[in-house]
Amino acid sequence: MLTRAAGRERVKGDRGQVRYPKTTLVLTLLVVVAGVLAVGYALRRPASPLAAVQSWDYQLQKLDLDRLARSKADMLVIDYSRTGHASGALTQAEVQRLQERSDGRRRLVIAYLSIGEAEEYRYYWRPEWKTEPPPWLFAENCRWPGNHLVRYWLDGWKEIVFRSPDSYLSRIVAAGFDGVYLDRVDAFWDLRERYPDGRAHMIELVGELAAHARRLRPGFLVIAQNAEALLDSPDYRASIDAVAKEDLLNGVSGTAIANDAALIGWSLDRLRLLTAEGKPVLAVEYLRTSEAIRAASARLTALGFLATFPTRALDGRDPLEPDPPALHETTGTPEFSVKHCL
Repeated sequence: MLTRAAGRERVKGDRGQVRYPKTTLVLTLLVVVAGVLAVGYALRRPASPLAAVQSWDYQLQKLDLDRLARSKADMLVIDYSRTGHASGALTQAEVQRLQERSDGRRRLVIAYLSIGEAEEYRYYWRPEWKTEPPPWLFAENCRWPGNHLVRYWLDGWKEIVFRSPDSYLSRIVAAGFDGVYLDRVDAFWDLRERYPDGRAHMIELVGELAAHARRLRPGFLVIAQNAEALLDSPDYRASIDAVAKEDLLNGVSGTAIANDAALIGWSLDRLRLLTAEGKPVLAVEYLRTSEAIRAASARLTALGFLATFPTRALDGRDPLEPDPPALHETTGTPEFSVKHCL
C-alpha cells in the first residue's frame, strides 16, 4: 500500500515496517556523502594568511627600509615606491627583505593602490591631462591637491589600474607584494549625485581587479579601505579578504574628536557582515596621546578588530611626537567639492 507523508513516498511491507524506495535511499546517501566531502574540504582549505596577523603598520611616506625591516609587525602596508614614481619602486629583493623577519618568521607586505582617484605623482600621470583630460578623468579633489577623482568604470582607467601588462597592479605583483590595499573605494559616494550607478560600478571594479590579481598570483590578498557601505553586497564581500576602517571611533569631525555613537553603530553593523564570514577588520585611528591610544586599543580589541595608530601623514613618525613646524595635518574626512579644478 502506498502512502505519502511529509512529501516523501514510502512503502509499507508485509510486517507493517516502512521501507523507502531505492531511489530515495540513493539520494539520501548522495546528500550525506556530499556533506562529508564539504566538511572535509573546509577542514583542508588553507586559512588566510591574514589569520596569523596580530599587529600591523601603515606607512606611505618617507619609507626607510632599514627601519621597516626591524618592525615587529606581522604585516606592513606601504607604498610600492619610495617616491610614488616608477624610479623609486621597490625591487623584488627589497620586498623580500621586508617579508623576511630577523627571527625567520614570514611577514606580509601589502602595497597601497588608489582605485578611485588618479594621483599626479604616479608614473602614469601625463602633464597634458591638466588641459586635455582623458574621458575617465573627472575633477581634482580640491581638498587633496594633485588627486583627481576618476570615472573608474571606464576602460581607460581600468587599463591603467589592472588590465594592461604594464598596469599598476601588474607592477605590484611583479615586485612580489603579498596583496593590495585599495584606497578611495569610497569614491562612489563623492560621485553619487552625478553618477547614481557609481556604487554598482565600484563593486564591479573591485571584483574584476581581485579576480585578475588572483589569476596572476593565486592567494593574492585584497584589502579595501573604508567604503563599509558596500559590505551589504555578497559579491563585494566575496571579492575582498579584509576591510581597513579609518576613523571608526574618532576623527570624522577632527583628529581625536570622538565620533557620534550613531555613526559608529552604522559602521559596525556593516563591518560585522564581514567578520561574520571570518574575514578580519583592520582599524586605523589617528590619535596623539597615550591615554587616547590605550582607550581606543582596548575598545577595538574588544570588538575583535586589529588596530594601528599612525600619524595622519602616514610618514612613520611616532604619533606621540609633535608635528614638525612645516607639517600641517589635515583633520577629518575630506568632503567632495563639485568644483572642477582641471
